[in-house]
Amino acid sequence: MRRFLLLLLVFSVVVALPSCGKRAETPPDVTLAYSNLLSSLDPGAPGASFARLQGFARQNSRYAISSTVEVELKAWRNRLEEAYLRGRDFAREEQFDKAEAVLTDLAANLQDERAGKLAREFLDFDFPFMQASRLMLKGDVAAAETIVRGLTKKRLTDEQMVAAQRLLDSVSTAGVGVRMMRTTSLGSAARTLQVFLHGYYAEQGEYPKALTLQSPEIASLRDGGAFGGIVSAIEDYTATQDAFSLVITGKGSRERIRITQTGIEEVPSAGRP
Repeated sequence: MRRFLLLLLVFSVVVALPSCGKRAETPPDVTLAYSNLLSSLDPGAPGASFARLQGFARQNSRYAISSTVEVELKAWRNRLEEAYLRGRDFAREEQFDKAEAVLTDLAANLQDERAGKLAREFLDFDFPFMQASRLMLKGDVAAAETIVRGLTKKRLTDEQMVAAQRLLDSVSTAGVGVRMMRTTSLGSAARTLQVFLHGYYAEQGEYPKALTLQSPEIASLRDGGAFGGIVSAIEDYTATQDAFSLVITGKGSRERIRITQTGIEEVPSAGRP
């Protein structure tokens, strides 16, 4: 009798084992919730979409629908590194806003996925470094310097700090070049305006009564690349029958040059020695 009871107990355990790993039937409300979730996923934000799917899978792992969710997760996982590579390409193409949006989606939502780790590492250092480098090459040294100095305030590795400091050196050198170029261009614009006014005097017998950057007399200069893209303002214009004086200000700089009928000279800016 005891042997019979023991065999019966073993048989009950064996029969029960397969059912222990079997997932429960999915309730209708969970099926509906999954359907709504799928329809709301955004292909443009694969990181957030993957995270939402992953959260649903964890919450409903005891139901049969979790097998379906796992298949869907695999499909979305394949899109994650594609999105990372797309974000990197956007950065290379200088579409920095698009790049940042794509990579931030991955970095913020994927803690355990490779694409999330790569995105975080890139955004932390290489992304601003690339932005600053491109701005420097385009001559916007002030914006480039702002980005790099912000970068140096982060907790950087020794190699990253060295790279950032070298970029600051390059930005400084580029700034000197840009200032020299602006000075040369503004001086050329000053000579162009002086020649124009002498020509105006030769034709009209007098200098213009008033002169600003918007004056119709200098429309041809204002619209030309040798003047219009360099001078931001004409100030302090005065004229007599045989003399004139004015100051031109350079775009994107504090440089000012005084022009008279007899000469051209730089005007020291406020705060400069």
